[in-house]
Amino acid sequence: MKLDPRTKLFLVVAANTMIFSAPYAYSMPMVAAILVLLLLEKKWKFMSVFFPIYVMAALCFDYLKQLDVGMIGTLIAATVLLICRMMPVGVVFYYIMATTRANEFMAGMSKMHVPNKATIPLTVMIRFFPTVFDESRAISNAMKMRGIRLFSLHTLKNPLTILEYRLIPLLVSITKIGDELSVAASTRALTPEAKRTCIVPIGFHVQDFVVFAYCIAVVVLFLLRPVP
Repeated sequence: MKLDPRTKLFLVVAANTMIFSAPYAYSMPMVAAILVLLLLEKKWKFMSVFFPIYVMAALCFDYLKQLDVGMIGTLIAATVLLICRMMPVGVVFYYIMATTRANEFMAGMSKMHVPNKATIPLTVMIRFFPTVFDESRAISNAMKMRGIRLFSLHTLKNPLTILEYRLIPLLVSITKIGDELSVAASTRALTPEAKRTCIVPIGFHVQDFVVFAYCIAVVVLFLLRPVP
């Protein structure tokens, strides 16, 4: 289901606001909306990892908060709560980056009259993180081809080998990606002073109004809830 970039930005603001400030009864509908959108985008592999971890973390937190668990239990409960709060936020941004092209995002920001000084860094970020994930996946495949496993007996005995096999190649790739994106931005004349035109057709459709209405309804219900 294709959404307008402006609808996705509104979804980010509404979802993150509810996830951080609202009880689970009101934040869970926003999480459910993101999950439905991911399912419509056929992100099955991502969902198979995120959903079980999130459900287990939520159940563990509900169980731990009812017990007198002491200092260590409190630290564990705080960690689980952090997972419950931060994972949905990460999922929201994953949805935006996985389903939004840079030209669509720039067109939407232009229609909202957002200055280029804010649009260009956000556009580069949208291009940067998916490229980093692809590079990380390529490094993992190269390690497997050489018989090197991240969680093998050898790496557990020598944890510093993770730096050699994973982090150092990734940092080198990140530096290269940053240089390439800078060159690409210069080639396309992405400067704060230039006014660019865009031929990407964007606009609001029925699905956009459905998402807007759903988010507004959840926020209104949260604001009108009876305060004890």
